[in-house]
Amino acid sequence: MRVSELAADIPDEALQSALEFAVGVAAVGSKVRPPMPFPSGLKPFLRFQKLPGTALAQARAAIEGDVDFRKRLASLATIDFVDQLGLLWLTRPDGWSETVAEIRPAKLVDDEAALRREERRRLAAQASALRGRVELLNLATDLERERTAKSDVMAEFDRLRGELDDMRTRLREAQRAEHAAAQALAKVESELHDARSTASVPEPNPVAEPTSRPVIDTTAVRTLLDDAVSASTDALRLLTAAIGELHEVDDQAESGAARPERQGHARRKAIRLPGGVLADTVESAEFLLRSKGARTLIDGYNVAKLGWPSLDLDHQREQCIVAAENMAKRWNMTVTIVFDGATIEGAHTSTRRRVRIVYSPAGVSADDVLRAEVACVDVGKPVVVVTNDRAIITDVVAAGANTVSSDDFLVLLRR
Repeated sequence: MRVSELAADIPDEALQSALEFAVGVAAVGSKVRPPMPFPSGLKPFLRFQKLPGTALAQARAAIEGDVDFRKRLASLATIDFVDQLGLLWLTRPDGWSETVAEIRPAKLVDDEAALRREERRRLAAQASALRGRVELLNLATDLERERTAKSDVMAEFDRLRGELDDMRTRLREAQRAEHAAAQALAKVESELHDARSTASVPEPNPVAEPTSRPVIDTTAVRTLLDDAVSASTDALRLLTAAIGELHEVDDQAESGAARPERQGHARRKAIRLPGGVLADTVESAEFLLRSKGARTLIDGYNVAKLGWPSLDLDHQREQCIVAAENMAKRWNMTVTIVFDGATIEGAHTSTRRRVRIVYSPAGVSADDVLRAEVACVDVGKPVVVVTNDRAIITDVVAAGANTVSSDDFLVLLRR
C-alpha cells in the first residue's frame, strides 16, 4: 500500500490531536513579525482551541496539501502535544505504516489519559502565545524608547545648531563693527596728520583770521575699535564652545548614551603606531585613519588644491568631498572637512551621510577652525588631522592629535 493510500486510510477523528496542534502553531505564527507561513485553509480555525468534527477534514486537507508546513509541524511536535498516531502522521518515518497498523486498534482506549494530554496541549499553546505577546510588547516598548531618545537628541542638536548660527551672525556683526571702527580711526588719524602738517607751516598773512579745525577725540575712536575687537574675540570664543557642544551631541547620537562630562584639563593621548610601521609613511597614514573611534579632520583646500590642481576652486572642493565620502564609507570613518569661506553658497547645508562639512565664518581662517575642532573633541577620543600646513601640524600635535600629510592622504584616496 502506498504512503498516500495509508494516510488516507486513517480516519480524521484519529488525527484530531495533530490537527489541533497544527491550528495552534498556525495561530501563534500569524501573530509574530514577520508572520510564519501556513496553509490558507487553516485561517477559519485560528480562533478554535478544539476543532469540531465538521472541521477536521478541511484542516487535514490543508495540512496534507502543504508539505513544507507539515514538515515544520513534525519538527515541533512532541508526545506532550500530539498523540502517537498523530506524530506518525506528521513525521512519517521509515516503517511508519506498520506502526500505524499496530496502534490503530488500541486508539482512544484511554479517554482520561487523552483528556490530560489535551489539557497539557491547551496550556502549552496558551503559554506559548502569552510568551510571544510579552516579547512583542517588550520589543514595541524598546522601539518607542529608542525613538523618544533619538527625538530628544535631534531636538538638542537642532537647538545647538540654531545657537551656532546666531553666534556666527554675532561674529559677522562684530567683525563689521571692527572694520568700520578701523576705517573711522584711519580717517581720524589722517585728518589729525593733515592738521599737524598745516599747523607746522607759518601763516602768510598774520592779519587773517586763523582757520579753526574741529577737535578730534581719538581716544573715543580707539575705545570703539577696542570694543569691536573684543566683541569679535568673544564671538569666536562662543563659536568654539558651540562646536564643542555639537561634538558632544554627535557623540550622544552615535552611541545612544548620555552626554559625557568634560574631562577638565586631561590631555589627549596620540595614537601609537604598531611595531614595524614607520611614521610619516602611507602605511602609518592608513593605520591612523582606520583607527577605531578616531575623528578625522581634513584641511579642505590644502588637500583639494594639491589633489586636483587643474580644476577651478569649486570643482576642487567638490572632488575632495566626494573622495572623502567614499573613503569614509569604505573604512567606516568619522570625517569633518574644513574649508575657508562662510559666504560660499550652501555653506550651512552641507552635511552628508558620512562627511561633515564646515566653512569658516567671515574673518576667521580655516586654520583657526581646525584648531578649535581639535580642542572641542573629547580628550578620550583620538584625532587625526590631514594637512601639510606646518603651523597647524605644530599646534595640533601639541594638543595630542596625530597628523597625516595631504600627499599620503591623496595616495590612499586613489587606491
